[in-house]
Amino acid sequence: MVTVQTPPLAFIYDRSTTTNTAALELRLKACAEYVNAQGWGFGGWWVDKGDQALTDDRRPAFDALLRTLEASGESHPRVCLVHDWTRLSHDSWNRRIFARRIMLAGGWVETTEGETTKPEDARRGLLTGAPEGRTDEPA
Repeated sequence: MVTVQTPPLAFIYDRSTTTNTAALELRLKACAEYVNAQGWGFGGWWVDKGDQALTDDRRPAFDALLRTLEASGESHPRVCLVHDWTRLSHDSWNRRIFARRIMLAGGWVETTEGETTKPEDARRGLLTGAPEGRTDEPA
């Protein structure tokens, strides 16, 4: 018996603090091309803008993405696609927290360069952006 794998459903996230949207549009285009190249389904776009893109505790678009990702069910794998890790945060510790929130909602994080952070990475203490010498494993 052959098991057919359901393609992942991609939820694209970005953030932008400037009113010039040219760079944002290029990143989102790169994400769309990556989704198509991977043969993934498309779950939607979420972008935090302005001051909301700077905070690490209140990001309405990111929070909406998490709710949608979680509500989409487990019938297919779910990925939060970002252009690069800084789209979550420039701070490595906060980037790790955002990645963990995505995994707790049932997904994983991937960049358009193919870098990933999956739940099995968290169990081994290998979350992207973890500070030097820090792991999630018990001492």
